[in-house]
Amino acid sequence: MKEIDYDNIELDEEEQWIEDHLDEYVPAPEWVGKSLREAASRPPIIVKSEKPNKKVITLRLIDKDLSALKAKATEEGLPYQTMITSIIHKYLNGILVDINEARKVIKV
Repeated sequence: MKEIDYDNIELDEEEQWIEDHLDEYVPAPEWVGKSLREAASRPPIIVKSEKPNKKVITLRLIDKDLSALKAKATEEGLPYQTMITSIIHKYLNGILVDINEARKVIKV
């Protein structure tokens, strides 16, 4: 098996940022890692109902937040209302993850 020369690996922008900021690393509490591992081990939530019961609601958002949400939804190829529904669903089922906390725990 060929040995890897880790000193000469070319890093992408995000990897380089991580490398440059290693001294700022603060380990996440153990419960965060445990929570992420438990969430990863659960099977995906699949709604098999053909027509789930839905309710229409009114939601007031700050203009700036709504614009950012619509832009993000467009990047993801989703209608913004679908994205809002997805975020709420993931939050309620404990699978919405703070990427900054996940990066502290996951070692690649």
